[in-house]
Amino acid sequence: MSITYSFFAGVFLLVSFITSSIAQTSMSQCVPSSCGEIRDIKFPFRLRTDPEHCGKHEYELDCQNNQTFYTYKSRKFYVQEINYTSYMIRLLDPGLKDQNENCSVFPDYRANYGGITSEIFQLIHINNSINYVNCRTPINSSQYIPTTFCRTNTTSPNANFSYLVLKEIWQASDLENGCKVETVAWSSAPGIFTNKSPSLASTHQALAYGFEVSWKYGLLCRECEASDGSCYLEDNSDVVTCIHYCKEDIPVSERSFGCKIEYYSGKSLTYIHGQFFFLHNHVIKFH
Repeated sequence: MSITYSFFAGVFLLVSFITSSIAQTSMSQCVPSSCGEIRDIKFPFRLRTDPEHCGKHEYELDCQNNQTFYTYKSRKFYVQEINYTSYMIRLLDPGLKDQNENCSVFPDYRANYGGITSEIFQLIHINNSINYVNCRTPINSSQYIPTTFCRTNTTSPNANFSYLVLKEIWQASDLENGCKVETVAWSSAPGIFTNKSPSLASTHQALAYGFEVSWKYGLLCRECEASDGSCYLEDNSDVVTCIHYCKEDIPVSERSFGCKIEYYSGKSLTYIHGQFFFLHNHVIKFH
């Protein structure tokens, strides 16, 4: 019995080693691509024209007329920058690429961008909202930058005063009386939101800068979450902790993996190979 077990275990390890070697060889054959100013397109990104085994298809980019694009559910964004050290990609709404000195252009997409910031990327905290606001009366505030909207088909026909507002607006009470938000854009431009007296020109530059999102969590935590685990990333590092919580409806005898039980009243313990081990004392909820 032990000989048979050892034989199959050896075969399994050999197959695993060969599979891993093939995968590593294939990945090593992936040469970074380039498109226009984006010179180093590599894992997890790929160009549509790259070999199938290179990069991940959910991070696929297009190259058109020397411009790099990322498309999510028919929404197309310019790629302004990719930073592999910080797991950051900077995207730009196509409607904001060409700014007008005399009026403020509208983004093609209102800044919630659907699942792009939950399914694929995560927002970076330095992103801030630039709100396109129409008001019935003039507003005297440094956060309200007077402008004229290039687009005239607004939803506020009686509004005579237009502004770009540099603040988070979550509800009507966050606005001055008689004002309404037409649309919202994101920007990660450094310094624009700490400037106490921003100009229209600097705000237009911030709009053209684009916004930053991260692929760190989605990439590093995918395998953990696919196995019903809870994934935690340590700040400013690539260290991933994957915890599987024991579920009440799964008998202990059927738990083939290490899982964690936590009680309100006391100790956290881990179930590994038929035994429970105390980890540390703290008060947390049961999972």
